[in-house]
Order: sequence, then structure tokens, then C-alpha cells
Amino acid sequence: MQEEGFLLGIAQIAVTLAGFSGLVVAIRGAPPSSWHPRDIWSLSWMFGTSLGALFLALLPLLLARLQLGEAVIWTAANLAISIFVIGFGITMIFSGRRLTRSGHRPRVRFFPPAATVVLLLCGLLSGLGAFGLFTQLRTGVFVLGLIACLFVSALSLVVFLVVLARAAGER
Repeated sequence: MQEEGFLLGIAQIAVTLAGFSGLVVAIRGAPPSSWHPRDIWSLSWMFGTSLGALFLALLPLLLARLQLGEAVIWTAANLAISIFVIGFGITMIFSGRRLTRSGHRPRVRFFPPAATVVLLLCGLLSGLGAFGLFTQLRTGVFVLGLIACLFVSALSLVVFLVVLARAAGER
């Protein structure tokens, strides 16, 4: 499989993002019981998208080792990423709305809707790729979904750090 090096690179970036996010959480110093509910929600964005990118990047490699054909590999990979990013995006929409109804307004106004739109759009494209549209672009829309996960994870980390800095400045 010619994409092996690229997919392993994506997986390494995803592990790095998840690890750095974990390090930020560890050095934060506050016990999880004193965290704002939106902090935990932000962590869900960071870890969900980075670990999703990790495992999804490894999926085509696993399928290739099972001696499946290229068409089957990319159809299955696109179906998996479509299910993941759409499911994750919808889950985050509902959990964010629940937090808002509980009185915990979003701390960064435009990030959650933008991240959700990016994920849902990539999920839709990958789903269309899995079901026969974009047959020449199946690999490309799969990679687009992986990059969208990494993008959302990195932005979630930045937002989390900005919110932490603001909170530290207010003390």
C-alpha cells in the first residue's frame, strides 16, 4: 500500500496531540472535581478527535494486512470514518446543548459550531465515498476526514489553553 507512510505519519501526529493534551491536563494542577463542565467537554473534543484519527489512520493498514483489495479497504475505511465523525459530531452537539441548558455557556463562541460543521461535512463526503460516489477520490476524502480530526483536535487544544490562561489571569 503506497499510502502506508502517510497514514503512519497521521497516526503519529494524532498520538502526539493526544499525549500533549494529556500532559496539559496533568500539569494543570486542579483536581478533576473542580473543573468546569466545559473543560471536560473540551477534553472530549481533544481526545475524541485525536484518538479517532489515530485508530482510523491505522484501519486501512490493518485491512491491507488482511489481504483485502484496494476498493474494499477504502470503502470500509470511508464508511468507518463517516460513522465516527458524524456520530462524534452529533454527540458533541447534544452534550454541548445539554451543558448550555444547564447554564454552562460556551466559552469560545464560534469554535464548537465550526468544528461540528467541519466534521459533519467530512463525514458526509466520506460516506458518499463509501457508497460509490467519488470512487476516484475515496482515498482523498478519507485523508480529508483524518486531517479534519487532527485540525479539530489541535484547535480544541488551543482553545483549552486559551481558556486556562484566561482563568489563571482572572485569579
